[in-house]
Amino acid sequence: MSLVVILTAFVLTALGCRFLAQHAARLRLIDMPDARKQHGAPIPVVGGLAVLIGFVLACALAGLLGVLTEVAGPLLLMLVIGLVDDARNLSARFKLLCQIVAAGWLVYASGAALYAMPLPFLAGHLDLGWAAKPLTVLMIVAVLNAINMIDGLDGLAGGCLSIASLALALAAQAAGRPELAQVAAILCAGMLGFLLWNARWPWQARAKVFLGDAGALAIGMLLCWLILKLSLSWQGFAVQRVPLTVVLAPVAVPVIDLFVVAFWRAAEGRNPMQADRGHSHHLLLEMGLSTVGAVRLLWLAAALIALTTFAAWRAGVQEGRLLGVLLAGSLAYLVWFRVSWLKVRKNTGASASSREHSLPEARPAGIPRRVLFVTSGLGVGGAERALERLLPGLQAQGLSVAVVSLREPQAVGQSLRALGVEVFELGMAPSRPTPMGLWRLWGVVRTFRPDVIQGWMYHGNLAAQVARLAVPRAAVVLAIHQTLARPELESLATRAVIRCDALLSRFAAKILYVAQAAVAQHEAAGYAQRALVLPNALDTALFRPDAVARAASRAMLGVQDDELLIAMIGRLHPAKNHAGFLRAAALVAEAWPAARFLCAGLGVTPDHPALAAQVEQAVLQGKVFLLGPREDVPALLAGCDLSVLSSIQEALPNAVAEAMSCGLPCVVTNVGDAGRMIGDTGWLIEPGDDELLAHAIELALGEGLPALQARGQAARQRIEQSFAVDAVAASYAQMYRSF
Repeated sequence: MSLVVILTAFVLTALGCRFLAQHAARLRLIDMPDARKQHGAPIPVVGGLAVLIGFVLACALAGLLGVLTEVAGPLLLMLVIGLVDDARNLSARFKLLCQIVAAGWLVYASGAALYAMPLPFLAGHLDLGWAAKPLTVLMIVAVLNAINMIDGLDGLAGGCLSIASLALALAAQAAGRPELAQVAAILCAGMLGFLLWNARWPWQARAKVFLGDAGALAIGMLLCWLILKLSLSWQGFAVQRVPLTVVLAPVAVPVIDLFVVAFWRAAEGRNPMQADRGHSHHLLLEMGLSTVGAVRLLWLAAALIALTTFAAWRAGVQEGRLLGVLLAGSLAYLVWFRVSWLKVRKNTGASASSREHSLPEARPAGIPRRVLFVTSGLGVGGAERALERLLPGLQAQGLSVAVVSLREPQAVGQSLRALGVEVFELGMAPSRPTPMGLWRLWGVVRTFRPDVIQGWMYHGNLAAQVARLAVPRAAVVLAIHQTLARPELESLATRAVIRCDALLSRFAAKILYVAQAAVAQHEAAGYAQRALVLPNALDTALFRPDAVARAASRAMLGVQDDELLIAMIGRLHPAKNHAGFLRAAALVAEAWPAARFLCAGLGVTPDHPALAAQVEQAVLQGKVFLLGPREDVPALLAGCDLSVLSSIQEALPNAVAEAMSCGLPCVVTNVGDAGRMIGDTGWLIEPGDDELLAHAIELALGEGLPALQARGQAARQRIEQSFAVDAVAASYAQMYRSF
């Protein structure tokens, strides 16, 4: 068989999973989450269908369709029943009846049956006589249900079936059955293509598609056919081709799990086939393993059982001894399983009769308990203030949150502690990670054990990706708070961080943007296409019109009632264009002598040489207030009449949202989503034109104070509709539920 056929099965399945997933909702092939399941969002159940399509096409390419004649009918029946069940949820009894019919069909079509059974630890076989065919049907039904029930964690069933099909391919090749070896190898390639989308990998935090009942039943039927063809004669008394134990060993993990769980359910007087959270993989989760750890451990068990049994057969070990060892191991597991569950119940306080095993600290379905924010810093900036407003809202949503700042202690960090948020400051300089800082980051993550690591700003995003190495099961979400319209405005170090972020973004579960305009720019720079646009939260109760605060702020600044105060809030950065604002202010001051200008933000101080030189112009003397970083921004804005954004690069400017919430109309440059924010409540101009900015400010002032106040009321209403903390926090919580 050529490598082309194997690659065809792999590629067709991988592409088929993606294509079918896009149409799964229309086909109603969606698995909805519930309290028993591990996933917290609807997942397409089209993986099995994609595997079978790729399998059939690859077999056709290899000229093997004639080999599949015996199994075609039963396989098609299981596929149809599985698809209907995935879409409409058939009754358990009807599905069992269909499985029995399909199993009987396979036995009739192939003429194969368990005519003789090896005796454990002994030589020879037991003649089953008239019971041969009924027992064969029972075996097939058991394998079908075992495969279906093991499909409980991302990648578990897919990995076990990949191992099983590979083991059967090796057995067929060793037995001189090349046509069956080719069929099994093609199936293995298809399962590996499915596993790309179904398992959790460093680049994929959660499964994108599930196998579905259609896949589990149909692929299970195909494996049963291979088992019968390899181990039994289809004419007369059993003539062993490959020992039955050897071909059953590859499916030992799901089969043993089925019988052990069914035994203890029956022992407790419950329906042995009733679904619950009592399977082997659930036990491993209860014992503290992550989802990835539990799945990889069960993969290893499946591979070891298949490999050691195959090797023992090739070494000449009698089949009776092989079966005896397998049964003895199963019995030991039966006892260990029960003892382990009793210990888990005791430790978690569950009742002795309960088998609905929930996690020790129950959480609402799909909602992560812990979210760790990793931010570049906690200084007085727009993104930092947005985080400060968001976290109490997330706590109100029932999430446990903590914050890691890469920098030294800063103002917003103190505010967060006052709100009851746990804050860790690593004390690293900007763009200069230190071994001690990274060690502390590792320690915080290992201690907090987050379900989600949320990066915040570029450096925080990169650190979040590094932090995930400490807790591989955690989902990583990146948060972008600016556009890339002018990347040259960033330092070389920051540009290097952006490139690293883009390279690693394929491993993130989601990439948040505060502005739609930033999405295309970042994706063009190499960021993965996993965008979700969520605005920054704004405390509209804090940022509000306040007559008392207005009077106090104007009195503090010495601004008279007949003077108009224009605000420009933002840290000193080339993208904010303070120089352009002051040049425009000089033009406005000539036409409007009563205009006054307020600038506040980190670095915006009277002792800054460039700013001081501009303010010392005759036309601006005594009319510009450079206030630096302030904690009373809401009160300052309440004292103003107009707000200006002069930036040449932004995403979703917090300063504009805060001003609008305080009832101020805004003159803004057309950067990021600023125009979408203000709508028809303000004035929008192109960036980088000082004269145009001055003209827009003069137009605004020319409308008069009553008209400005009316626009300001409309601006506040616009903010209340889209940026309120409760609404934004609920959107974040909904996103976290999807992981």
